[in-house]
Amino acid sequence: MIAALLCASLAARGAALVPARAEAAVLFDGEAGIAGLHRFFEAAGTRSRALAPYEVSRELIAAVGPDLLSGAPGWGLDPRGARALVFAGSAFALSAPVRDGKAARKALIAWASAAGSFSRRIGTRSAIAAGSGRSQRAGIVAVQGRTVRLLTASGRGAEALVAALWRIGARRSPTRTLAHDRRLQVLLPAGGAKAALIVRGADPITFAVLDLVADASGVVARGLVGAPSPLLAGHAPDLSACADSTLFCLRAALGPSGKAALAFASQTYLAGTSPADSLAGLAREEASRAGSLVVMSDGLDVSLLDEPTSSLRALHLLVVVAGATPRDQPLDLEGSDGARKRCLHAEGSTVQISSPCVDLRLAVREGDGPALQATADPRAIDAALSRLNAFDALRGPVPATLVGARLLVGGLLRGSLPFTLTGDPDPLGARIELRWSLR
Repeated sequence: MIAALLCASLAARGAALVPARAEAAVLFDGEAGIAGLHRFFEAAGTRSRALAPYEVSRELIAAVGPDLLSGAPGWGLDPRGARALVFAGSAFALSAPVRDGKAARKALIAWASAAGSFSRRIGTRSAIAAGSGRSQRAGIVAVQGRTVRLLTASGRGAEALVAALWRIGARRSPTRTLAHDRRLQVLLPAGGAKAALIVRGADPITFAVLDLVADASGVVARGLVGAPSPLLAGHAPDLSACADSTLFCLRAALGPSGKAALAFASQTYLAGTSPADSLAGLAREEASRAGSLVVMSDGLDVSLLDEPTSSLRALHLLVVVAGATPRDQPLDLEGSDGARKRCLHAEGSTVQISSPCVDLRLAVREGDGPALQATADPRAIDAALSRLNAFDALRGPVPATLVGARLLVGGLLRGSLPFTLTGDPDPLGARIELRWSLR
């Protein structure tokens, strides 16, 4: 049993440390798992100061306590063993092995007390919590199995999240972990990466389990995206379909779960269109039958950015679905979400939706290579966001966030090569690789 656990992948070991309700977790195999990310942030920090290691470390200290990124976090942590950064609701948490329990407890009390007075008497067998709401900090140094672990959390619900982490492995009423989720169990890779990422999806996509490899040149994430059936099949449409894209372009050949995911995405995108609108109805119907897909964008209207639910309309989108119901005669429809007109053109077995409407007719031909191929140009994205100004931030949370984000990481966008995403069919969903390289 112990030998099997030692040989298990980092994702498998880390999943056993994370409550089942968590939305995401970043896992590290001791201090060695941090080294590559530290080199990446050093390089990224030369382009955007906000991503320099000392700036990221400051955020980590505020969120979970130890400065994991520095390689010398203090707190009496053990340099070996699995560490998990957990994201659940509005709270962030850390689970890390401890070598010196007294040092860890002393540092925990000092960190938590910075949030305010403690909510209860400090004892050696009880979690401590200070502050409230988004400013709350909580933690405990506790024995779990054969190891002593530091458990900390901050944010709204921090105390409850620490309690959930503490109850993992308890004899009575133990907390269920991600490792108990059968949909995730089959995805946990057997690879030997020193860092990994687990993200919860939304049906039909269940989880993504990705190994992370980073250095001064960039970050690569590769692994499995889970679904009830294959997300991809065959080969993506030919690269010529992306000739007119500037911001991003995605090409994919879809499997059964991929068609279900496209139907869900189209329903989300068309949520602002009247349910009785014929364009929206036809688009949702044909999405579930699609054999291949092209999604591209050549621009962004920053004046249409406002609330999260409606800001998608700001993107110039051209979506082509091939493999739809064949038609003897072309069909043209128009629809609107109130701020922008959308057009649908159906001819043969192809359906094309554009927003705003365009006269371009995109030809979709089967290509070669991976079933999923996507790219996004960070410099073009930065150029599009450069049209936002301080007054735009007053229109809503999305433009406000983007104005702030560009001030912080605009230099990184300009200093990055195009992001790439590739994927191949897998019985468990899809095997993907996401690559982010610096210039």
